[in-house]
Amino acid sequence: MKGIKEFYDKTCSEWASRFYKDESIFPCLEDFINRFPQKPRILDLCCGAGYDSMRLFNLGAEVVGLDFSQESINIARKQNPDIQFYIGDMLEDFTFVGSVDGIIVIAGFVHLPNEKLEQAFKNSSQVIKDSGLMLVMVRDGTGKNEKSSYAVVEGVEYDRDFYEHTIDELIEHSNKFFQFIEEVLPDKNDPWKRYLFMKL
Repeated sequence: MKGIKEFYDKTCSEWASRFYKDESIFPCLEDFINRFPQKPRILDLCCGAGYDSMRLFNLGAEVVGLDFSQESINIARKQNPDIQFYIGDMLEDFTFVGSVDGIIVIAGFVHLPNEKLEQAFKNSSQVIKDSGLMLVMVRDGTGKNEKSSYAVVEGVEYDRDFYEHTIDELIEHSNKFFQFIEEVLPDKNDPWKRYLFMKL
């Protein structure tokens, strides 16, 4: 059975086809950018094929993207020639992207069990400026979601390790580095939650 990286290398064109057109995240990104002075430098962590990087750029940010899927980054670079994209893993050092004012992680943390969240927050804290803002979008719940984890693509089985997280779990594993600020655009009927953190 293949894993997360192989899954996104295989399916990135489908995600791009869907999410370059899907504007449902736009109000949340607009809210985020409006919290900064003009032209903040923003890291799109786990950027995938670059669709949210595009939206941040169009909102006036200087954007840098990071993802460990080479095929996803290939699409991101082709679609967004004015944005710098890097290959990298959120669980490894990514200080090579340089200092940023803010970070977005749109669904990236769904691939991390609780015991790996602290490392991701720690690595993020090493590139974000003091009092910088971090937007984290997760699916509300706890533990591995088996239905969302396992997929078969062209006869090949994949486990993309899809984990749900509560805000309490995120706070527990981030509080050495970040302070929880608020839920952004709360909607009790939406299982996807958007949480704002500030670098300590």
